[in-house]
Amino acid sequence: MLPLSTLSLRSFLAATAAFCVGLLLYAAYLQHGPQFQQPCPLCVLQRYVYIAIALIAAVGAWRNHYGYAVGVAVVAGDGALLAGWQVAKGSTMTACQADPIGQFVNGLPTADWFPQYFFANGGCADRYDALGLPVPVWSLLCFAGIAIAAGWVAWQQHRLKAKP
Repeated sequence: MLPLSTLSLRSFLAATAAFCVGLLLYAAYLQHGPQFQQPCPLCVLQRYVYIAIALIAAVGAWRNHYGYAVGVAVVAGDGALLAGWQVAKGSTMTACQADPIGQFVNGLPTADWFPQYFFANGGCADRYDALGLPVPVWSLLCFAGIAIAAGWVAWQQHRLKAKP
């Protein structure tokens, strides 16, 4: 595996976009596959964050500017906060559908356009595991990893451009 310092910015951002698309496809598999795991409102919000990261990273790979890596780091950091909140408080949220978060998520236009993927009909207290860890913990680890890696790459690229 190549260290982050030897990857080009364009390669890193393209790999980040592909990784996020892979995570979104895995979420669809978990939802519609053999385990039939239904997403809660916080899970659906995290899907939106992964989509935003994938779009920023894809545009950044095309434009090849380190500012997009900064954007990826910031949005991934926000996703880590959201996933961390779900890890910390999700087990106590037994009525997600009736609270303002559930109403907001299911009131978004995408919940009507593509309900198979964006309509939240699971409970936040429902525990689903993937590869031995709860899904929200995996999401937290992925968001944190993306944020740290993107921040590092952006900092390295800024240092390279700042050298005389």
